[in-house]
Amino acid sequence: MTLNFVRIAYAYDRTRYHPPEVSGKIATAIVAPVEEAFREPAFLELGVGTGRVGVPIVARGYRFVGVDVNPSMLEVMRYKIAGVGRKVKLLEADARSLPFERGSFHAVIGVHFWHLVEDWQRALLEAFRVLVPGGFLFEGWDTTTAASEDWRIQEKWREILNELGFQLERGRHQRRLAEVRQAMERIGLEPEEITVAEWVEDRSPRQSLEILGERLYSFTQKVPEDVFHASLERLWEWARDAYPDLDQSYPIRWSFVMRRTRLPE
Repeated sequence: MTLNFVRIAYAYDRTRYHPPEVSGKIATAIVAPVEEAFREPAFLELGVGTGRVGVPIVARGYRFVGVDVNPSMLEVMRYKIAGVGRKVKLLEADARSLPFERGSFHAVIGVHFWHLVEDWQRALLEAFRVLVPGGFLFEGWDTTTAASEDWRIQEKWREILNELGFQLERGRHQRRLAEVRQAMERIGLEPEEITVAEWVEDRSPRQSLEILGERLYSFTQKVPEDVFHASLERLWEWARDAYPDLDQSYPIRWSFVMRRTRLPE
């Protein structure tokens, strides 16, 4: 585990958080239907990361297992649950080949997950395999409008990349969500989608630029290193002219959307 990976994990945890009241609403939306259907339920989260969804569930005392391929992310979560993680296991594991017996969990959770897995069909089948009959699959994601200054900065970066000869791919997350939904509907499942919480985040242009610079968004990962640094330099130059004060915050209106699917009993 390198210091750079640990630094990125902490940066991810610092910038990709939910406000406490939002975290509570997300946890309730997950645990309430499961607790109603099963006694002493066990939860599994795929791509658990630093625990922004898992920690509130852990804090309520449920049995919880989190898997991730990134050990640095798991290390950050271990630190966050120290003292309250008696019923928790965190494992470095691939969601496409889960180290659990069939029917081990009452709920499987995947938040901002499917677009990170190339062979997502295998991961979906594995999620179904480890669920008990009547178990729940929860998918979740943050969404916002294209009207924020944060989006404006990202779009300017995309334009700069185009000028440098690199075509940025965006929208993979939403396309993958649609593919997963279609796959479930083809086998007779009925996913239900609800908006669980809404909130406003204040973010400055400097913070937006720094988040891009940390490569915390999945769409930044395939940009070659030399192109990435050249594009960021030009983006900073543009931002200094576009914004009188890089530390003046602006609002971003977020929603957390959850899709719940229950297996036949």
